[in-house]
Amino acid sequence: MIFKFRSDKPEQAFKKITDFVSGKDDWFVVEIQKAKNIRSLKQNKYYWGVVVKILAQHTGYTSEETHQELARMFLQYENNGKLFVRSTTKLNTAEFEKFTESCRQWASSEMSVHIPLPNEITEEMYMMLNNIFERP
Repeated sequence: MIFKFRSDKPEQAFKKITDFVSGKDDWFVVEIQKAKNIRSLKQNKYYWGVVVKILAQHTGYTSEETHQELARMFLQYENNGKLFVRSTTKLNTAEFEKFTESCRQWASSEMSVHIPLPNEITEEMYMMLNNIFERP
């Protein structure tokens, strides 16, 4: 069980934990760690609806194939001699922004493709990208 709480209201967390374990004859471990903000819905919408869509259109790959290749290029790591790729769902907001920035820079330098920044995208542009470049 995971309990999230704000640091200015620890008594609420303590109450939730004690309510959870009350009446149970068992041992429990409580681990406290600072919460990280995972990527936002706006970041995810921008990534899939702009970054991935533009690159998929230019490469001829599907959105999922494009996403997998971007993740392989920028989120790959090695552990005990084996290669793994971090999931974008596990990135916090700062890590996700760094990832999308790497994607934009790569698109510009390697493919001569301009990917607009999030603040440059209008709703009309977003709708156009997602209607015109959608592949079956």
